[in-house]
Amino acid sequence: MSATPPQETHPLDFRTLLYPLPPDENLSCPICRSPLLDPVTTICRHTFCRDCLSGAMGVSPTCPVDRSPIGDGDIQIAPVLIGNLVGDLIVLCPNASEGCTESVQRNMVEAHWRGCGFGMVECGGCGERIRRKDWEQGGCGHKMVECGYCAEEVRGVDLAEHEEVCPQLSAPCEHCLLEFPRDKIKQHTTTCDEAIVNCEAITVGCPWSGRRREGGEHAISCAFTYLKPVLLEHASRIATLENENKLLRRKIDIIMPTRSLEEEERTESGLDQQTIQILTEQEHVRNDVQRIFAVLQDMELKQTMLTMHMSENMRTREEVAMIGAAVNDLRSQIHGLHLLTLRRQAGTGPNNQGGSLPVRRVGDANPGGDRVKL
Repeated sequence: MSATPPQETHPLDFRTLLYPLPPDENLSCPICRSPLLDPVTTICRHTFCRDCLSGAMGVSPTCPVDRSPIGDGDIQIAPVLIGNLVGDLIVLCPNASEGCTESVQRNMVEAHWRGCGFGMVECGGCGERIRRKDWEQGGCGHKMVECGYCAEEVRGVDLAEHEEVCPQLSAPCEHCLLEFPRDKIKQHTTTCDEAIVNCEAITVGCPWSGRRREGGEHAISCAFTYLKPVLLEHASRIATLENENKLLRRKIDIIMPTRSLEEEERTESGLDQQTIQILTEQEHVRNDVQRIFAVLQDMELKQTMLTMHMSENMRTREEVAMIGAAVNDLRSQIHGLHLLTLRRQAGTGPNNQGGSLPVRRVGDANPGGDRVKL
C-alpha cells in the first residue's frame, strides 16, 4: 500500500458546482445563464464565458447580445475585477452528495476537492472505489476483517452494517423490551408473556387474540376450547366420508356401463329443442323491449310539448297580470283627478260662479251616455 492517499485523476467540472445562494445575475453569462467561467469581453463591452462565446461565434460571427459583427481580434480577457468577483462566489463541495458539508470559494474548490475525505478514489491495492478518509484511517476497506463479537469475517466497509445484525450483540424484544442476544430473540418470542398470540381453539372458530399471559384466563372461559375435541372429531369424520364418497364414485363409474349412442342423441336433441325455445323467448323479449322503447320515446316527446305549452301559458299569465296592474294604475289616476275636480268645485262657492269656468265631468266627453268601463 502506498504511503500517500490516491488522488483524483480527472479535472473538476466547474459547471456542475452548486451555489448555496443565488449568484448575482451581473456575474452570469448571457448564453449559459451560469456564473462566468474564464470570462472574456467583446469590443461592444459584453462579457461571456470563453467556451460559450467560441461556440456562438462558430454559428454566427456576431455578438450574441446586440448582434454587432465581431472577430477574434475583438475579444479580450475580462477585467481582473470580474474574475475576482466570480472566484469569490461560495460553492458547495462537489462531494456534498457523499456527505461533505464544506462550502468554499470557487477559486479554492478544486484544491479542496482533490483532498476531500468524502471523495471516491480507487484503491491501489484492490482496485475498488472507496472514500479517501476511509483509506487514510485504515487503508483499503474491502479487506476482510473479523467481527469482535461473533468472529465472522466481513469487509471493513461493511463492518458497521454487520454490527446492526450481529447475532451476538443484544437487541430488545419487540414485545417486552428486554435485552437478549439477537440469536436468542426468536426463541424468546415463543415464550414471551407480552407476545400477541391467538386462542388455541382458533382452528375451530375462536376469534380471540391477546397477550400470552392472558391466554390461560381466556382458555377457562372459552367455549370453543371445550368444543374443540368434538369439532375436530366431526371434521375428521367428514373428511373420511368425503374420501369414501370419492372412492365409491370411481367404482360406480367403472362398474356401470356407459350410456348408449341413442341416449346421447336423445339428450342432445332435447338440448337443441330447449335452446331453440330459449332463443324464441329471447326474441319475443327483444321485440317487447323495442315496443316499450318506442312508447317511451313518444311519451318523452309529448312531455316536451306539454312543457312548452306550460311555459307559454305562464308567459300569458304574466302578461295578463301586467295588463291588470296597468289598469289599476289608470283607475287610481282617474280617481285622483276626479277628487281634484271636486275639491276645486267646492272651493269656488256660489259667490264665484260668475267668474269661474264650468267644471267638466268625465261623463261630458260622451254626450250619448256611453262611458268607458274599466
